[in-house]
Amino acid sequence: MQIPLSSPNAPSLAEVGGKAASLIRLSQAGFNVPPGIVLTTEFFRAWIDEIVASEHWRTVVGMVVENGAPQFDLAGRERVAEACDEVKVFAAGLPLDAERGAVIDSIRAELGEGVFAVRSSSPEEDLSGASFAGLYETVLGVSPEAFEEAVRTCFLSCLDSRVLLYKGEMRFEEVTPTIAVVVQRQVASDVAGVAFSINPLTNDFDETLINASWGLGEALVSGDVTPDSVVVDKVTGEVIETRLGDKGGERADEACLDTEKIRELTEAVSRIETLYGQPVDVEWAIASGELHIVQARPITTFIPLAKELQTAPGAQRVLYIDRAMQDGLTMSGPISPMTNDLFEYIVRKMVAYLLGTSEVDLDLGGVTIFRGSRIYMNVSNILHLLGKGEKAAAQIEPMNALMAEMFLSPELERYRLDKPPDFLRKRSLLWHVPRILWKNRSIVRACLKVRKFESFRAEYDRALRAFDAWATQPIDYSQPLDEFIDEALIEVGVVTMVATAPAIIAFIYGGSEAVKRVIDKDDPEQVALADDICRGYPNDIIVQMGLAMYDLAGALPASEFEDLGALAEKITSRAMPDAFLTLWDQLIERFGCRGPLEMELANSKYGEDPGLALRQIAMIAASKGPFNPHDIQRELIRNRERAYEKLLTLLSRRKQKRLAKSYRNIMRHYDSREMIKHHIMQMNERIRARLLHVAQELVGAGRLDHRDQVFELTLDDVYRALSDPAFDVREAAITGGAFYRELKRQVRHFPQAIDSRGRIFRPEKKREDGALGGAGVSPGVAIGPVKILNDPFEKDIEAGDVLVAVTTDPGWTPLFINAAAVVLEIGGELQHGVLVAREYGKPCVAGIADVTTKLSDGQMVEVDGNAGTVRLVEDAERIGRVRARRWRDRQSRSVKPS
Repeated sequence: MQIPLSSPNAPSLAEVGGKAASLIRLSQAGFNVPPGIVLTTEFFRAWIDEIVASEHWRTVVGMVVENGAPQFDLAGRERVAEACDEVKVFAAGLPLDAERGAVIDSIRAELGEGVFAVRSSSPEEDLSGASFAGLYETVLGVSPEAFEEAVRTCFLSCLDSRVLLYKGEMRFEEVTPTIAVVVQRQVASDVAGVAFSINPLTNDFDETLINASWGLGEALVSGDVTPDSVVVDKVTGEVIETRLGDKGGERADEACLDTEKIRELTEAVSRIETLYGQPVDVEWAIASGELHIVQARPITTFIPLAKELQTAPGAQRVLYIDRAMQDGLTMSGPISPMTNDLFEYIVRKMVAYLLGTSEVDLDLGGVTIFRGSRIYMNVSNILHLLGKGEKAAAQIEPMNALMAEMFLSPELERYRLDKPPDFLRKRSLLWHVPRILWKNRSIVRACLKVRKFESFRAEYDRALRAFDAWATQPIDYSQPLDEFIDEALIEVGVVTMVATAPAIIAFIYGGSEAVKRVIDKDDPEQVALADDICRGYPNDIIVQMGLAMYDLAGALPASEFEDLGALAEKITSRAMPDAFLTLWDQLIERFGCRGPLEMELANSKYGEDPGLALRQIAMIAASKGPFNPHDIQRELIRNRERAYEKLLTLLSRRKQKRLAKSYRNIMRHYDSREMIKHHIMQMNERIRARLLHVAQELVGAGRLDHRDQVFELTLDDVYRALSDPAFDVREAAITGGAFYRELKRQVRHFPQAIDSRGRIFRPEKKREDGALGGAGVSPGVAIGPVKILNDPFEKDIEAGDVLVAVTTDPGWTPLFINAAAVVLEIGGELQHGVLVAREYGKPCVAGIADVTTKLSDGQMVEVDGNAGTVRLVEDAERIGRVRARRWRDRQSRSVKPS
């Protein structure tokens, strides 16, 4: 039941918990660990058994296991907390038997007199995927006489609702409590603190961050003081930055650490990082000049980078931009190995086709890298092609305002290579231009045909009908899988080249962007009119998806959406009113291939899981808000028509002709702007179905544990599994998906840009007035409480909420109906979420770095989509002023016929 921290053996994690296992490991490695003893999980087994058998615990398990902790709203969390408190009251009354009392007596005798720290040590704590930091109890300043009370306090912390809910958030399958407790001599430190083997502020792998304060360090951990902060270059040993904290007391203005101690700490932390084989944070204390290591644990909140993407410490750094955050992909979380592999295969086929080379011999690594569950662009290799970035920024801004800021940042220069790769020099690239143009001749011809609208539109419609006929035909499961995928890519490629791509080019460059080139950008009235012209597109396919869900929400009494499982069963059995079923069938027929986080092959779509759509429809039905997207669309259409007529009166005759031509292009082709993505989703739906069919066969043969395991494989793994019965496909999924599973536990959102030593590149718009500055991408002003969502099902968006997210895809569209405004980290005028916000008349600001951490749920904010700002609203008087301004803004934008 007890093991000394100086033990030469390596006890199991299940026996001593993460904290104790770490201290024993550090002691064995020669680090100066204060002496102590761990009470093992066996010591607490009798208490745990009584708790698990109690009615109190069964109540808690029923709430969490049946409902699912990650989906709990605030009220649900409060109910779990109340239930857990009842368990803790029950547990506090459990007696300590004679055997365990004798163990504590023996610890008193062995450790002797003094002051001790008693710390929780859970087997689930301080793991590489989950830290539980701050959730378990530590009791300081404990005398030997108070050991039992302190041990019980630490034990009770394993029953806390925060621990249980965190397990749910981290997708722990087991919720039964388990704990060990460390009794350790407390160091009477002169200086104490925490050191991180990577810089948690920048994610830089080559920097150590040291926080230090006088005394025991408890005030630092609890946040009562601001510590000294020292950043050290691990490669050179140089101190990069020193900032004195507000430590209070007579020595508040004195640095806690001298150069020698900074060096000693940095070296110790680097050695511990090497010992653990991953970044760590280390609690330390210095007493009488001697360094003690109090605790070390893996850092679980950093952004890992695949080994293939890393350069050596101290070498020239490479900057990567995350392409998965843009270009219609909008995937901010980890991408499954299968999805990443399919994307790479598509790009390889496309580039090989354009260059006339074999895809096997093609090296994409110089520009695009599909590793680490991401799609990265090597910006360093192409910076010489972009000049100083102004032109690139202008091209990128419509899709991604934050990335545009990156290309204007002076920090970009540190990533410019002295000698770019030969194959990416301008002369080498120009050699490929004739071949690329020839290979793209279909698009070129189609772009030329766009001028003859009637003939082009006839061909456009024929191409779309042909594609839909292919996309809706039954899947031939006997067709070889590689042929099936290649056929799908060809179908998407053909319809894109002869129809959708030329139409979108005409819409953007001959339409919406051309309108902006016609106006005087210094004239606010012309800018507002141009903005109105670029909205009010009722046939946009994603807008129509939102309207279809809105209509379904109103087709039933709100009470029908209270039990979505029962409602899904009634829909499946067709036991519903005909009017509702007609609307439902239309939704699934047209949008069944779509869904939240839809570009990920591992995620279900509306057509296969009715619950996905019903959850979003139920949110609309429950809102009872006054917003009607049909009315907004009609208003935007009227405003567009009036704005066009008004703008004509403000322009010269030459510009009137250009505006008329641009407006014709908009009206002729706006319905194409989301079609490429829609066709890809139709293709993905078929590929997903085919992969799941293969997976089910492998499960039936006992070669996979469950069908979703197929998404942790690559295409080559699946091909080999089909051709070689001896191939261990289960092991391929376990090993190949290991990094992906780690990322799913650790990373919610990847940064837009990261360098080859892990440093996150974050340009920001600085504003003197304290507002968050971004790009105004949908006009208007709105006030509401912040609701931060990491995925579209995390919380309900109620009428009037301000939706804040990293990025959104079309599967988020129903949430926009209730939202008063939208704030995005990643987005531009042509990004999916922004387009929907514009078509629903919702103010939207995009391009604010780390916005989901800068704001918090419940904060009242003003979102100004005209100025591109988000600011906190502190009082009712200000709310009234902003509402009045919003009303005036609407009045000024309501253009009267001339």
